[in-house]
Amino acid sequence: MRAVLYVSAQTLMALINMASFAVVLGSLAAIYTQSLRMGLVVAGTALLAGGLGFAYSIWLLYRPRSRRALVT
Repeated sequence: MRAVLYVSAQTLMALINMASFAVVLGSLAAIYTQSLRMGLVVAGTALLAGGLGFAYSIWLLYRPRSRRALVT
């Protein structure tokens, strides 16, 4: 149970950090381009890219592995 709570807390912190980074990038893009639409596009893209990277890293950690090694 402790491991599940630890992973949940770490996942929540990662999601909060990704969202914060996306907001900062979106704000900077909106300030630079003077366009709210571009800021939202950049923020969404940053959040999506961060989410995909995080999902891939979680998959690498917890992917199913074969029980026997490949013999060559």
